[in-house]
Amino acid sequence: MTENNLLSLIIFAPLTGAVINWLIGGRLKNEAFSGLVACGSILVSTIVAFYLAFVANGGALFIEHPVLDHIWTWIQVGSFRADFALGMDPLSGIYACFITFVGLLIHIFATGYMHGDKGFYRFFAYLNLFMFAMLTLVLADNYLLMFVGWEGVGLCSYLLIGYYTKKNEAREAAKKAFVMNRIGDWGVLVGMFLIFTLTGTLSFFDKTVDGTQVQSVFSFVLANMSVEPFTWGAIIAGGLTSVGMLLFVGATGKSAQIPLLTWLPDAMAGPTPVSALIHAATMVTAGVYLVVRSNAIYQLAPTAMWIIAVIGAATAIFAASIAIAQNDIKKVLAYSTVSQLGFMFLAAGVGAFTVAIFHVMTHAFFKALLFLGSGSVIHGMHHEQDMRRMGNLKKYMPITFITMATGWLAICGIPIWAGFFSKDEILYKTFAADKYFPAGKFPGEEILWGIAVFTAILTAVYMTRMMVMTFWGEERFHHEIDAPHHDDTHDEHNDAQVHDDDEEEHHHIPHDFKPHESPWVMTIPLIILAFLSTAGGLVGVPYAMSSLVGVKNANTFEHTLEPVIAETRMESAVAARENAKSHAPEVVQKERLLAGLSVVMAVIGIAIGWFAFRNNPLRKMPKILEQKWKLDELYNGFIVDPITRLSRERLWKGFDLGFIDGIVNGIGGFVMEFGDLVRRTQVGFVRSYAAIIVIGALALVGYFIYYGLKLVG
Repeated sequence: MTENNLLSLIIFAPLTGAVINWLIGGRLKNEAFSGLVACGSILVSTIVAFYLAFVANGGALFIEHPVLDHIWTWIQVGSFRADFALGMDPLSGIYACFITFVGLLIHIFATGYMHGDKGFYRFFAYLNLFMFAMLTLVLADNYLLMFVGWEGVGLCSYLLIGYYTKKNEAREAAKKAFVMNRIGDWGVLVGMFLIFTLTGTLSFFDKTVDGTQVQSVFSFVLANMSVEPFTWGAIIAGGLTSVGMLLFVGATGKSAQIPLLTWLPDAMAGPTPVSALIHAATMVTAGVYLVVRSNAIYQLAPTAMWIIAVIGAATAIFAASIAIAQNDIKKVLAYSTVSQLGFMFLAAGVGAFTVAIFHVMTHAFFKALLFLGSGSVIHGMHHEQDMRRMGNLKKYMPITFITMATGWLAICGIPIWAGFFSKDEILYKTFAADKYFPAGKFPGEEILWGIAVFTAILTAVYMTRMMVMTFWGEERFHHEIDAPHHDDTHDEHNDAQVHDDDEEEHHHIPHDFKPHESPWVMTIPLIILAFLSTAGGLVGVPYAMSSLVGVKNANTFEHTLEPVIAETRMESAVAARENAKSHAPEVVQKERLLAGLSVVMAVIGIAIGWFAFRNNPLRKMPKILEQKWKLDELYNGFIVDPITRLSRERLWKGFDLGFIDGIVNGIGGFVMEFGDLVRRTQVGFVRSYAAIIVIGALALVGYFIYYGLKLVG
């Protein structure tokens, strides 16, 4: 165990930036000041994160024990202990590095994109607050503090999605994201309760605090529990499978998996830098982090892992089918994000935890690039988002075009771009799932592999369609479209300032308008991300590919993460791991063959997208796909509306107003009526009061006379 108090600086620097911008930036209303504070605080976090990950005490990514920082003892009641403490091991170190670095680039980009916005200081205060919450989530050394960051990113997501407070679309999207994430958060909370019940601890790391030895959840699990049966009954048995399923419920909310996926595409109502930071590079990968962090639990819960793989594959192909028919450039990328998250969960579900994190990292590079590139397009197109009104933008925006082209090739899986190595590894690990699955036999791995391959083809098709509609073909800047324009596009800055709540939004491009390239403060982050999207995958080149690309130390990424992945005591898992590391010629040949097949599939997808849309970019797509399989209508019709009616008609009007208020009002009414009756005796005449006194006296005398005669008699 290594102590280093610099860890706290990583999370508190953004928090300090948020406070300064809120308290001082709001008064100064100076963009330079707010931008400098926001970017400077993230720069501090980035420098410290890289220093601790790569340099200090040998680097947290390479030393055997995690770097810890015990800030204070938060809760200690009986045997329950939760510290406000941070820890950096290879997993949290990788996350901290790409979160801070990509976050810094997005902050820099946002200073240009949000220029002129009235709430400039407020936007960056929210953005810094989000970074504080996300870094707390990944650097927390226990489940409870992680949950604080988990809830924090949910709050910040609500604030940033609903940033344009006068836009009804933004308000509704923010509420939707908040509610759907709360559904998932219930699973994490109950899962934590069950973890403590089973293990007596919530810590991620073995450590000594104030002379007290604290055992981690994972050490306890591996030392005292065995693999659970691969059965449906294990889900409700109250063991590790139940824990795994509850945690995955939270992951489906945060990472937008079936069934809690509809909030993320709607979240595009927020500013584009928000989409790049929260809904591409960081927050939505929190669910993957949770599953991989808990891999020791999942390796003993094969039922939970199998369900994760199936849900991941289903989400990947479902979202990809919707993305192919969207016209809003940000909606295409939003559904693409959901689909890529499905790939990550598929990898985790088949036991390839390191590959899941590898794809998290490469996805952070190329998806942040694509989202920021779309922001550059929107900025250069007078805040137009509908691709049907674009075309031939490579002529006007060459830097944006070239950089986005690298992201396009990366997500399609073309060598040597980063997405090729991570996506190819997911496909191979799925095909060879039996070798990594705890139960030894993974039912249906061929089907899941087929779904993943088909999804990869769809990915190449819809991304090529997006690029063709945006950068090639004729200029359609003033093209009239059939659909109501405000459904897909909006002027982000103007909407927040001048639109009334009930005003129908119309956005018109001036007739003399010509697109223009974005300023350097926006294009430099694109260039850096384009480089990372191109070369970032070389840190995780699998052994089978290393000789082909000239990399000597194969799969550095996997070796770095090895200490984080639990070494289970199951003989089948140990044998599979040794077999996987053997690099037998037949294994290498099979992996290379599958890699070649995935490249062919990617090229086929690009070709389909090119020839289908190059000469007909406005080709009509199936209406059901444009309508997103009517999933929102399904949820509204069978879940939201019935619950709303039940809440309004039965719970509010019937139970609350009718029963509860009826009892309270009935008692009050009775007291008032009784008081009114008694009040009638107070007539205000002395003779009436005298008569009442005489009557009372006679009644009292009569009672005593009656009682006396009864005794005598």
